[in-house]
Amino acid sequence: MGRSCCRYSRILLLLLLISSVIADGTWQRAYSAESSRDVVTSLPTTQNAVTASRRTAIVTAVANASPAVVNISAVRSVETRTSFDEWFWGEITYPRRRALREVGSGVIVDRNGHILTNHHVIRDADKITVTTADGREFGAQIVGYDLLSDLALLEIDTDGVSLPEIKWGDSDSLLIGEWVVAIGNPFGLSLGDAQPTVTVGIVSATRRTLTVEDLYHEDLIQTDASINPGNSGGALVNIHGELIGINTVIRSTSGGSQGVGFAIPVNKAKRVVRQITEYGSVIPPYFALEVQPVTEELAEKLSVSHNTGVLVSEIGKRSPIADTGIKRGDVIVAISGQRIKDERDFHARTRLLPLNQPVQCEFIRRGKRRQTEFTLKTLQWNYAPSGWGITLAQPDKAMAQKYKQRGVIVTHVEKDSGLASALERGDFIYQIDDTLIPSLEIFKIVDDRIRTQNRAQVYFERDGVYQVIPVSFFNRNNRRR
Repeated sequence: MGRSCCRYSRILLLLLLISSVIADGTWQRAYSAESSRDVVTSLPTTQNAVTASRRTAIVTAVANASPAVVNISAVRSVETRTSFDEWFWGEITYPRRRALREVGSGVIVDRNGHILTNHHVIRDADKITVTTADGREFGAQIVGYDLLSDLALLEIDTDGVSLPEIKWGDSDSLLIGEWVVAIGNPFGLSLGDAQPTVTVGIVSATRRTLTVEDLYHEDLIQTDASINPGNSGGALVNIHGELIGINTVIRSTSGGSQGVGFAIPVNKAKRVVRQITEYGSVIPPYFALEVQPVTEELAEKLSVSHNTGVLVSEIGKRSPIADTGIKRGDVIVAISGQRIKDERDFHARTRLLPLNQPVQCEFIRRGKRRQTEFTLKTLQWNYAPSGWGITLAQPDKAMAQKYKQRGVIVTHVEKDSGLASALERGDFIYQIDDTLIPSLEIFKIVDDRIRTQNRAQVYFERDGVYQVIPVSFFNRNNRRR
């Protein structure tokens, strides 16, 4: 009986051990299966998190803006002369022409096919081709350009197909150090690919002043986002993908990017686009005001700092500031809150001022600062250059389309003018010496420059016939043919 009981106890214990092992194995298998399900379930969750982390604000900004950035290919014909070697060995000596291609970038500013770019990208182009980010190609026409701001507006025929347009930002609200993205076509890398190149940086500075190839730029945006040749005309956008500038200039000792690039602020570009769209070119407001630089001698007499502001030397009777309290001898030091450094700065800041809105002006008289304001009423459509004996007019958009090129129209010739036998009413002046004259504003600049010469060549069109006349100069105010 005792042996049977012990045998029974051992058998029972063995059964308990076996069932325990079986139960433990079942639990382990169940735990392992559950763990596997957890791993499988968590794997896509992790992937989603990683994917979400990759889609940063910069990626989103690029996705929003890059479809509106285009490649521009501008082909122009240039004349080449016979080289010395060719001449020496008696080879052909007549001029030859060859095609040069300029590659750059542009930004679609509306769904109707208007594209904003730099003027230097399309300057003297015979053919302009625009390639959108999705690979479509269009021939482009020049709507108008502004030489002094280096901006041009193109138009392509979309055949009713809408295009992705950029969203306008606000360049006046930029913060130093905020992220920006430069989008464009450096070195023509995206030719044949269509997708633009993207570089990232920050706003390094604002309101930079720079003179490039005799063009004075004020209020430029400085960025360390890489900008290289071919980026010209492309977009500088903020973290929301909004256009804040048009990439235009690099400062480099090597010809490539060194982290110092500049863009034209979009608020200035918008004013240029508005005028080109309405008038075909930028037409400055009518000031009837003459200013001159403040020299060291004048600065001491007027109790102002040297190279600060401009001296008012003449005010016309119809000038919009004639009744504001400003007088001859006053020194204008600020317009609309922006400091005026010299003559170029004054003209650059006033040429795009709006009409029918009060403009704040700060000036110095006898060492004391004073405030006033004025309202501009009209644009300068006419101009009578001193000593020429003629009156010129800026053609409006419709009239400009009647000519093959841009220029100014002679509206009056004085009988005693030295040019009375050469020019007549209706003549279309488009060039002086080697400089094209697309507007009255450029004519005034060229006129000031050639007054130091003895003679200049004036090119004009009359009834479809192109002519040229020499103009000789006796002094600053008298000239004859």
